[in-house]
Amino acid sequence: MGLFGLLGVASKGMTMAQTGMDLAGQNISNADVEGYSRKRMNLQADYRTDGTFGQMGFGVNVVNIQRMRDTFIDQQIQQKDQEVGYYTQQDQTLDSVQNIFTEPSTTGIQTNIDQFFDSWQNLANNPSDLSARTMVKTNGEILSDVFHTAANGLSDLRNSCNDQIQSSVDKVNNLTKEIFNYNREIASVEISGQNANDSRDKRDQDLKELANYIDIDSTEDASGQITVTTAGNIIVSPAYQQDITTASATRTLPDGTTVNDVGLQFADSHKNYVPQNGQIAALLDSRDTIIPQYQAQLDTLANSIVSTVNAQHKLGYTMNGYSGIEFFDSTSTGAADMKVSASIESDVNNIAASAGGQIVSFVEPAPTALTFGNPPTQLTNKNILANSMKVVAGTTVLTEGTDYSVDYTRGTIQMLHNGYDGTPLAISYQYSDSGSKGSGDNANAMAIAQLRENATMNPDVLGTNTSTYGEYYSSFIGKLGLAKNQSSSNLDTRTYLVKQYQTQQDSIAGVSLDDEMSDIIKYQHIYAASARVITIAGDMLDTLIKM
Repeated sequence: MGLFGLLGVASKGMTMAQTGMDLAGQNISNADVEGYSRKRMNLQADYRTDGTFGQMGFGVNVVNIQRMRDTFIDQQIQQKDQEVGYYTQQDQTLDSVQNIFTEPSTTGIQTNIDQFFDSWQNLANNPSDLSARTMVKTNGEILSDVFHTAANGLSDLRNSCNDQIQSSVDKVNNLTKEIFNYNREIASVEISGQNANDSRDKRDQDLKELANYIDIDSTEDASGQITVTTAGNIIVSPAYQQDITTASATRTLPDGTTVNDVGLQFADSHKNYVPQNGQIAALLDSRDTIIPQYQAQLDTLANSIVSTVNAQHKLGYTMNGYSGIEFFDSTSTGAADMKVSASIESDVNNIAASAGGQIVSFVEPAPTALTFGNPPTQLTNKNILANSMKVVAGTTVLTEGTDYSVDYTRGTIQMLHNGYDGTPLAISYQYSDSGSKGSGDNANAMAIAQLRENATMNPDVLGTNTSTYGEYYSSFIGKLGLAKNQSSSNLDTRTYLVKQYQTQQDSIAGVSLDDEMSDIIKYQHIYAASARVITIAGDMLDTLIKM
């Protein structure tokens, strides 16, 4: 080998030790950096062929720097991260729904339902008492407000999903652009046979975050670049990156109202996109299924209270001796617009605490004198049920408010224009067949108070109601609690699996400070020993030259 060969061997040893020291320092510096993979040198003994001795050692070569990572575990984490993203968002949605209903509490819907019917019971104890009547009206207003608050909270929560979807889509597009750029970095480095370790770490970290938002599959080619697909569509490839775009779409809700929702498309193909997993999929499910489900149940409860209270209230008589008056406005039956009727708001004496008769359908004899310009015509009966009248001229059904007006309490009708003068009119309506039993009667107030204990909801297959308001609402809240517990359990399970996989990956890719310190000491000795060889070789050369 000779002295010059010995100098080369020692020089390579020093270079290797210096590289090892640099690598150990890098590992130590990044020990707490998320996504960092421990790096190690791959070494190879160098040699040459000697004519006398054959192959002889010629020092050491640093072949490359390799990151320590198990790609199979990364794929498992990526798959589970999609589920973690989904159940995290679903759990947050259900938690928000629970916070809207705040049950059990002293200000919740159940408490206010009880207080509303308690006030009817109190009115039954003294049906002519003005303060008791005022309390009934006030508790009806408070109950309506509580329903409004819950309905508006659910509506706001649902609308916020659209904002979150837009924000998440923007993040997805930023991540796919970064992955595309890292693809190019990796290809430019690894075309020479080296490893783009840091770029791969960053790309893996972006893939992990991307999987939290949408369901993805990824494959790597021979150049080290990956292709990412979702729902069968490419969003990243070695030569291509495609954005996901949002578009406004109008949907009709079960109550007939329309809303503008955010829909998703692929920017280039313009195909509709519905992710099957990840945070965005959970946001879509929350907006289109989970929240509307609770909105519908809340509306069902509000509608039942309005319709059943109104049906009983119209049978009773007011302090002025009139019947057929609604307690709640029958045109506003949803939780968002439920309200006490204008008649009750204007005068608490219109609260029908007294018992009345039965509702009877009646066909009015055709009034020949009913023409435009005449005073209101008295009908056969008074206390006509609101909105129960139907007027037909020949074969034409007339429109109340346009063709005629009705005073339901006093039982009068008046034509509003002369288009039907002289045309025989067929008039039908419903009314109560007996009068008031007096201001001291409490039978109707008792009947309304009793509605709390009656089965008014959840009809079975035969149409028989099986649940009270309280039972329906308790079941509703109970199912919400079960859904939240199940979602939390699903999230905990997936989170645990990700932690287990991450622990396995950390055992491979994680930095051990003890191991790195041991390597530093080892490379320090190698460096010192190689330097000593160079010193000795230099002394030997001096001796040889002086001879």
